[in-house]
Amino acid sequence: MNSDMDPQKIIEDIMSRPAQKIECSRILVPTDGSGQAFKAVQEAISLAKAMEADITFLMAIDLNKNVSAFEQVSLGGYIPSELTGAAYNFLMDMVRLVPREIRVRAKVEVGNPGEVITGVAEEEGADLIVMGSRGFGTFHSLVVGSVSHYVLQCAPCPVLIVKGLPADWEDEDTYRGWPLQA
Repeated sequence: MNSDMDPQKIIEDIMSRPAQKIECSRILVPTDGSGQAFKAVQEAISLAKAMEADITFLMAIDLNKNVSAFEQVSLGGYIPSELTGAAYNFLMDMVRLVPREIRVRAKVEVGNPGEVITGVAEEEGADLIVMGSRGFGTFHSLVVGSVSHYVLQCAPCPVLIVKGLPADWEDEDTYRGWPLQA
């Protein structure tokens, strides 16, 4: 047997290495209000507690999905306040779910969701993005499978994709505890 492959030497070498610490101080959580996005929120809160990290909730408003082409032209670049206002109200409900010891912010951006998510992650120096794998909730198609794929490929930091629904959701569009409760 080759002396470089001696299992005991390999184990001793590994054991002698300094302990590595995974640091994560900023978690970005893009959401669209779907069940899978809420599951991602739950995971992000757990991680933030364990790592003493801050959370930024992000909602990307895709005008192509929410405003018709005619309305976009007639608006002349003006973003309907109803969209941004509803998004902020929704995010503020989510902020109330976060324990007080975790610092949390809410952010609404307009644009292509994948590009918005990766851009905000870069701007804010996010250490981790936690998101649902597919969204179909209240804000349809803001974070969908193709978006999570784009984020996985283009994000400047690690991405945790969360699958499944929280226990208090009957199906993708039905939260049994509505309105949100802390």
